[in-house]
Amino acid sequence: TCALPSSNMRTELLDLYKVLSPFKEVPEVLKTLKEKNYKLSILSNGTPTLLNELIESNNFKNIFDDVFSIEEVGIYKPSSKVYDMPIKKYNIQKDEVAFLSANTWDVSGGGNYGYNSIWVNRNKNIFDNLDYKPSNEINNLKQLLDLV
Repeated sequence: TCALPSSNMRTELLDLYKVLSPFKEVPEVLKTLKEKNYKLSILSNGTPTLLNELIESNNFKNIFDDVFSIEEVGIYKPSSKVYDMPIKKYNIQKDEVAFLSANTWDVSGGGNYGYNSIWVNRNKNIFDNLDYKPSNEINNLKQLLDLV
């Protein structure tokens, strides 16, 4: 059997998520991309409240242009309704988006949608056997600067 976490435990776990720290190079890379006038957004299955608290706790408030949450469309990734949100907001084509994730299922979902999906593979893992393989794989965010 599997026991569900108590409400106190769930609250504690969510509170830990709110204070996650970025990898060492992330603030510098985001700042560089922002200075180059790239639109920087988060597209997540997370709630807006949780995502905004995470942004605030890491002093990224003036970095991200938008935070897109699945709560806006009421369905999880990999639904195309989720991936449509930035396309509609910015009036751009799918292939104009560089979509980064450390999760292979997320990279696959974005890539199948039409994004330029990039796998952030910090631990030299093997990409899961999915129906999409990214054309780009990076070990840290600094390598993104060579791709854009």
